[in-house]
Amino acid sequence: MAETRYIEGQDRYELAEMVGRGGFATVWRARTAPGALGRGRDVAIKIIPVYSEGERSRAMREGQIAEGLRHKNIVETVEVIPGDYEVYLVTEYVHGLPLNEAAQSYDVDEVIDALAQILEALDYAHGQGIIHRDIKPQNALMDRKGRVKLTDFGVAYRPGDTRLTQVGFAVGTPGYIAPEIMDGADPSELSDIYAVGATARTLLAHQPDTLPPRLREFVDRATSPNPDHRPRNARAALKLLTGRRGRSTDVATDETQGKASRKFTDHLLRAANGVAAAWLGYLLGAQILQQDGAQAIGIAAGLGVIGYLLPRIAALGLVVALAVALLKNGVGLGFAVLVPAIGGTWILGGGAVSGGVSKLPLGPVLGVPMAAVGLGAGLPLLFGALMRPLGAVLSAAAGALFLIAYDLKLGSDRVLPYSGQGGFDPIPSRLGIESLIQWSGAILDYYPELPLLAVLWAVMAGVLSLAEWTGRWVVGLLVAVGGGVLGYALVISENPDALTQAMTSLGFAAIMYGVLRYLGSRVRG
Repeated sequence: MAETRYIEGQDRYELAEMVGRGGFATVWRARTAPGALGRGRDVAIKIIPVYSEGERSRAMREGQIAEGLRHKNIVETVEVIPGDYEVYLVTEYVHGLPLNEAAQSYDVDEVIDALAQILEALDYAHGQGIIHRDIKPQNALMDRKGRVKLTDFGVAYRPGDTRLTQVGFAVGTPGYIAPEIMDGADPSELSDIYAVGATARTLLAHQPDTLPPRLREFVDRATSPNPDHRPRNARAALKLLTGRRGRSTDVATDETQGKASRKFTDHLLRAANGVAAAWLGYLLGAQILQQDGAQAIGIAAGLGVIGYLLPRIAALGLVVALAVALLKNGVGLGFAVLVPAIGGTWILGGGAVSGGVSKLPLGPVLGVPMAAVGLGAGLPLLFGALMRPLGAVLSAAAGALFLIAYDLKLGSDRVLPYSGQGGFDPIPSRLGIESLIQWSGAILDYYPELPLLAVLWAVMAGVLSLAEWTGRWVVGLLVAVGGGVLGYALVISENPDALTQAMTSLGFAAIMYGVLRYLGSRVRG
């Protein structure tokens, strides 16, 4: 029977077999001995011979760096054991293969996923002030579940550490060392990113198909000889590679922050819906039901609370109440039928295709009170900040159409919002459905550019929402506001006063958007 072998001076780990050998160390698979960390647990032990105090300090330093890193894509270090002639690094044992072997059968998507996991590990390590310095396929292990585990922090660098090599000598593996390191520069996040780009080239060398444009751009930029042309950090590299943002160094914290951000947005949507419900409730009580001021305010307060707590129920209730009130006041079938039909379709249909609409179904009516205080042109920015693209586009277009219809209903003394157009006859209240449609067609014949306001608002909201979604909100705000001003100047507004009004409204709305961004960032910490 073969004698059980243990590491020097330790009976806790039974050596089973050598699984790797390098220039300065060997790696063994071992098992925990009875009573030590649970019987039968496989671990990996890196045995580093030491012949001087300097070599011992370097080996201990590697262990200390590795012990301080806890990430799902980094091999976990269990403990560091100093011996008389060797230092032992005990880590989890990864059942799998080095990435250079595992990736031989990978397609492009699987290679991208592996590279993304390496970048997530680096995003975390860099956040801890650790530069790996030896990223290559052999130092990334792929386990049986498809998870990459970054290993071998033996030459890792922390800013402020004493250099382990003389100036003029580069640490790393040829082919993966960034050019600036060869010139004597200190290691940095950008030198690790270069190594990831070189790793990508190695893994993609045998791919038969043309690479996706995003992947080609990632490889070209990551391996640029000029560090300034590379992604500025691992998170930016991950975004370039996959189009998504890097994960937080603490997954639990990241999830908590994401929930807080979504909760904050949800409250804003509901609050805006409550404001719209209260405003409609006041109009319903004061102007249609002819209630006195106190009763109208009471109706508004009640509907505002319901609009916040139960947005769609409140919206449907208001539509029904408005339809009944219109019928009682002798309004023709045109309004009495179209109001609930269009309103119900919007509330139920729009909410089905977009969660933002379901929490802010009364959003389009906000265009009227916002226009009354000079902020109507900024309504698309509100939708773009709070909703996903589809909901923002639909809500902004509906808001423009509602604002136009409201002003047309009030009569010829009104000037249509931000257009400079006026002098329209008010929409007669007693029209039937067919007559109302014909009257609307006559308005469009007189001013065919009118629907373009809805298109302009939809584009502005969609641009900003897409920018929020991709993390480029500053660019999105500039494009949305600049494009809005051009749209008003070239297509919508026909007089200087209307254009000035639109530009002022957009300016104030941009400031409000900035405040929302600030409050959101405070909630996310």
